[in-house]
Amino acid sequence: MARAPEPQFFRHDPARPWTYARLDALQRDLARRVREGGEGALLLSEVAPVITLGRRAGPGEVLLSPERLEALGISVYPTDRGGLATYHGPGQWVLFAVDSLERLTGDRRGVRQAVEGLLESALELAREFEPRAEIRSGMETGVWSPRGKLGAVGLHVEQEVVLHGLSLNGFRTPTSFVGLRPCGLDAPVDFLLSGPEGFEALGKALVAKVLKRFWK
Repeated sequence: MARAPEPQFFRHDPARPWTYARLDALQRDLARRVREGGEGALLLSEVAPVITLGRRAGPGEVLLSPERLEALGISVYPTDRGGLATYHGPGQWVLFAVDSLERLTGDRRGVRQAVEGLLESALELAREFEPRAEIRSGMETGVWSPRGKLGAVGLHVEQEVVLHGLSLNGFRTPTSFVGLRPCGLDAPVDFLLSGPEGFEALGKALVAKVLKRFWK
């Protein structure tokens, strides 16, 4: 296993928005460093409200017009990750483990191991709040409680370096999952917390579990 990186944390501040686009640009700079032989990175971020579009996203997933979404303060951002459309924003943690597949999983083709490792880390944490949480596969890939989806994963591998990662729902806000069918599903979403109290601790706990999983 590679040496554990020092996690980088980013919080959303409405006065100085931290956006998914900025997070994306940062991860690509870090991926370039990895390809040049440098160390990997672990990013944990809360971003401004955004619907991200995966490579397989279709027109039926976003239910509101760009103008209506803009009026609500929600942007739309195309990405090269796997999967369909989903939401990121305040009250949710987004985690990127940016490193080579070989260092993360021991296999330069270990995409499945990377996906499973992220989901299992999120599941382990989710079960501290909801013992009935589970991982589902296929169209429902993610971490679920009996009430709805708690966490999603979507990766892109570029020159054997992992980009994008995992999202985990902390608490609901007025913009959470508004205007879309998340991951193409007519299914509810769920949150681990009833409000912002404990949100930062939740993020730190997620980081600890991912570090233990990939960078022992």
